[in-house]
Amino acid sequence: MSNVMCTPTRTARMSYQLVAILIAIGSFAAGASAQTTVTLSTPGTHINADLTIQGGSSSLVDFSNESELASKVSSSADYTRRILMKFDTQNFVPANAVIQSAYLYLTLKHSDSTETRTLTAYHVTKSFYTGQTNWRYYRDGAAWSKQGGDLGASFGTTKIGDAEGTAYRLDLTRLVQASVNGDFGSSRYTRLALVDTGGVTSGNYKEFHSTRATTASQRPRLVITYGGGTTTVSQPSTSSTSGTTLRVMQWNIHKTKGQDGRCDPNRIATVIAAQNPHVVSLNEVNFFSGECAYTFDMGAKLEQLVEQKTGVTWYRQYVNVGGNGYGNVLLSRIRPVSDSSCLFSYERGMAQMTVPVNGRYVQVFSTHLASESASWRLVQIKQAVAELYNFTQPRIVMGDFNMWANTTEYKVIVPLYQDAWLAAKSAGTASAYNGTGNTRGGSRIDYVFNSTVSTLSLQSVKVPDSRVNGVFPSDHDPIVAVFKIN
Repeated sequence: MSNVMCTPTRTARMSYQLVAILIAIGSFAAGASAQTTVTLSTPGTHINADLTIQGGSSSLVDFSNESELASKVSSSADYTRRILMKFDTQNFVPANAVIQSAYLYLTLKHSDSTETRTLTAYHVTKSFYTGQTNWRYYRDGAAWSKQGGDLGASFGTTKIGDAEGTAYRLDLTRLVQASVNGDFGSSRYTRLALVDTGGVTSGNYKEFHSTRATTASQRPRLVITYGGGTTTVSQPSTSSTSGTTLRVMQWNIHKTKGQDGRCDPNRIATVIAAQNPHVVSLNEVNFFSGECAYTFDMGAKLEQLVEQKTGVTWYRQYVNVGGNGYGNVLLSRIRPVSDSSCLFSYERGMAQMTVPVNGRYVQVFSTHLASESASWRLVQIKQAVAELYNFTQPRIVMGDFNMWANTTEYKVIVPLYQDAWLAAKSAGTASAYNGTGNTRGGSRIDYVFNSTVSTLSLQSVKVPDSRVNGVFPSDHDPIVAVFKIN
């Protein structure tokens, strides 16, 4: 049995504590102490590494002396490029400093086309070094566990156009906060990879000036403001969230592989957009590996597609569970005030978001328990229930639990949490296109559970018909539940 890591990041915990305090006093105030701004821009001192890594025949090439940083996504490893950067936030930002903002500026040097691309920042879990790092190795003699870099959680995106000479900005506040807190281990350096998470096209190559650029003003820089006490957070307003209603959706998307055998993330995004949820829990989402996703992050791809189909910005948190090549993703059209993830035994985990609705903070979770063994599921459900106590009420827990009602593992979470389908069925507000609450063949193994507290009222639950052009996009049916936040 693997070690359990179920503690939210210190960044997230600070947010939870802040939420509790601010709800209690009914107002939000900024800290009164002074703030400091530091710009990390000097190569070799502030910026310890900035380079391109490239796959295929260039996988062993050292690009650390090049004057440009390049990103490209391709079906061929020979053309795929990513950017790695390492900033010295260990020596130039105090440990555990409250990060008010951290913005990375990159100046576009060249673009192959006019198309706009999504660049996503990922934490890099292994320390890499100038002159020793490439697509295969993070330092001399030491290979990445996955070629192309060991990538952890994502920490923000930016859209890159074609305006050469433009300094594009990427918000890295959460990543820098986690780094200076020591959440990634003893090193407090900020290590990141910049990855094009869009689809494969003929002209998606983007090139930025590196620290070797002749003109100093065109070089990368990370501008960090810290101090000033507790980070200022605005009281959530109903105009910026979802009013008094929260509509959630749970779906195991089977790596986007439909019942016609075809992998198609566009069909998944089409169904999500049609159901108009505020928050979506997705299971079996691939992360740069496995069936249906060999060279990109499927969660980031789905986020991009849903944004295109809905015309609004979405936010993403995920947990990558390791060996089986896929994990769980939460997508929210409500901007979360914090998010986190944790790992369970037997390569499973849970993603979390805190979303503001009607002046309250709702905790939403996505998990997927083991299909291999009821004993494994029992361990995992106990770990999940214990983890939920770290978060304020109300709570909504979604996922593919791989269990039937009335099993031993089911009875661990019920009656602590309400089975939304059964509650809605009892109230006469449940509906299903198939006439049952089953979500996979003749089984009901996907669930929405919720706290039975006065601030959260279940309105309805349905299992919608997810077919796109007559084809089911997954081997599971989704569940949509509607709650009123009181």
